[in-house]
Order: sequence, then structure tokens, then C-alpha cells
Amino acid sequence: MISLIQSWLRDWKEGWIGPALLLLLTTGLLLVIGTIFVHSAADGPEGGFPGPYSSSHMKKILVGLAGMLAFSCIPSKQFEKYSAAFFWGTIGLLGLLLLWKWAQGGVVRWIRIGGFGLQPSELAKISTILLVAQLLRNGERLRQWKSLLKVLAMAALPFLMIAAQPDLGTALILAPTIAAMFWVGGISTRKFIALGVTALLLVSSCGWPLLTNYQQDRIKSYLGIGEVALESAGGYQVAQSIIAIGSGGPTGRGLHLGSHHDLGYLPEDHNDFIFSVIGEEWGLVGTISVLLGFLVLVLTMLGVAWNCRDPFGRLVAVGVATQIGMQAIINQAVTVGLLPVTGMPLPLISFGGTSIVVTLMGIGVVISFARKPVEVIHPDGLQRGTSSVQHRPIRAQTHPDQP
Repeated sequence: MISLIQSWLRDWKEGWIGPALLLLLTTGLLLVIGTIFVHSAADGPEGGFPGPYSSSHMKKILVGLAGMLAFSCIPSKQFEKYSAAFFWGTIGLLGLLLLWKWAQGGVVRWIRIGGFGLQPSELAKISTILLVAQLLRNGERLRQWKSLLKVLAMAALPFLMIAAQPDLGTALILAPTIAAMFWVGGISTRKFIALGVTALLLVSSCGWPLLTNYQQDRIKSYLGIGEVALESAGGYQVAQSIIAIGSGGPTGRGLHLGSHHDLGYLPEDHNDFIFSVIGEEWGLVGTISVLLGFLVLVLTMLGVAWNCRDPFGRLVAVGVATQIGMQAIINQAVTVGLLPVTGMPLPLISFGGTSIVVTLMGIGVVISFARKPVEVIHPDGLQRGTSSVQHRPIRAQTHPDQP
């Protein structure tokens, strides 16, 4: 019994060496940077650390870290087993929000439970990744158009429900995430291109009338079309964001010394535009550090996918990596005026509740696959040990098209 416990502890410890440990350390670094700048942007130096915002932020981080560690220790097969239940539960929550919206009008994105706010659209990100990975794990559904379109229809359901809230930024994150999972799953190039062209045609022809007025204003302002009120289009925020980042120079003004957010020139500086605060106070050094942190995080998750022997785990790792990477790219592109304002937080750094908790849980799922050992069977038929590495192409073999 003692030897069995020692063996289990050794395997558990070894599972945290390598990609799992790197994911944990990189995530922790980004969380620390986020906490520092939430305090700087929202609390300021007057009341000491932690202030009201940074204290609330750290409580949510603790909840997320507890979820991440719990998910990292759950056997990977359990994620596949309950993926459908998780997905349809999320769809039910999104449906409740839409009923509430139609009954009361306005924008409804949160479900308030006591003092806690739950944002189902954030849950939809991870639940959709898990369901699509479960449906595509053996590649059979990618062979025939009928099966392929069924998977697309299920993935499109949360996209449409989130866009109807309206929360177009969160909905759009699902598109590249699902596309990456289809590509890694082994969809043929011809089908992939056909679906991409069809999606672009649908969005360009039918998408504009479905946008709300403020969403249309943001796109018009970005493209320089017509006369749009600066504030309603988000142009004021972007202009102040660019000024703040530019004023930081190579090394920044120093922590708590950023004038743009301290004087109230930069709205949402602790949330969607926190990257601008980092640029102003830590300068180019700070922004590059954040970029490198996300690069290491995403590449490590793609490395987990590369070495994962389970098709389900490989697809989940690619989905979570794409979702976090694309959200970080879009947020940072908005702050420097490369994209229209979307209202999208910077993962692991911006002040937020459900967003940071769900992101950490998604990383925990990837860590679960990173820690899963691969059996090594020697020629004598005896199991000599385990290895966390098994080399295989990250993309599954493409399947011949069938009608």
C-alpha cells in the first residue's frame, strides 16, 4: 500500500514538470501584472494596496485558480463525458438571458445571483470548445457535408444567441476558435475554403442590418465613413488610448504616474483598455512583456496539442489556445486603433469576474491533458514507465471528401 501511494505521488509530481508547470508559471505572471495595473488604474496609490477594485479582483482570481487546479486534476475522459451536458446547460442560461431581454428590453448579459454576477457568454466559450472537440474527435463527421453542417449548426447556436444580447465581440471569438479546431481535426482544404467563403458572404450581405446602432457607428468611425458622434463610436477612447501608450516611451512614466487614466481621460482603463495603462506606466518594456507572456502561454498550449495522444485533448488545447490568443490580439489591436472598439477584456489581466474565472478553468483543462502520461511499452511487454511526450502532427490526417 505504501509503495502504491509513493508511486501515485511520484506520478502526480512528475505530471507537473514540463508544459503543465510552464502554463502555471506564465498564467501566474500575467495574473500578477493584471492585479498590479487594476490597482493602479482603478484604486490609485492613495488608499494603499489592496484597494476595493484590486481586492475584488484578487478574490475572483482565487476562485478561478481553485477551479483551474481542480480541473487540472480531473481525468480527461470526464470532460468528454459531460461536454454535451455542459454545453446544453450553457445554452439554457443564454436562453434565459434572451427571454429577459425581450421582456424588459435593453442589453442583458449578466445573471445576478446574490452579490455575484454570472456571464453565460463566457461559459459558452469553453462549453462550445468541449462539445466541438467531442464531436470531431474521430474525424468521421468531417467526411460528409451533412454531418459537418450539423456540427456547424451546433457551434453557431451559441454564436447567434450571444450576438443577440448583443455582445458581438464575444460572439466573434468563437469563429476563429471553431475554424482552428476544424482545421486541426482534419477537414479537407476544399471544404475549409468553401465554408470560409460562405461565411464571409453571409456576414457581408446579411450582417450589417442586424447590428445595433452603436455597433454600426463604431465600424463607420473606424472606416471613416460619414459623420459619427465620437463618443458613441468609441473614437474618444481609442484616441486617448493611443496618446497614453505613446506617452509611455521605452520604460514608461512609472507605476501610478500615468496622467491619462488618473485624470479620467481614459474610460474603462481598468477593464478593456488596461493595456493602455501598462503602456503608459511601464512603456514599451511593459507592453512587450505582456505580449511575450501571451505568446509563451499560447505556444505552450499548442505544444500540449502537438504531444497529446488523445484527439479530444488535442482539439481542446487548440481551441483554448486560439480563444485566448485571439482575444488578446483583438483587445490590444483595439487599444492602438487597428480594430473597431469591441468591448472585449484582455484575458487574465483586465478586471472582470466570469471572464477571468472561465479563462483559468480553460487553462486548467489544458493542464489536465498536459499532465496525462503516455504509457511506454517495451519489447518485453512490461510497462517500464511513463512519458508525457508523444510526437505526432498537430493536424489530423485529412479525410477524402464524401457527398
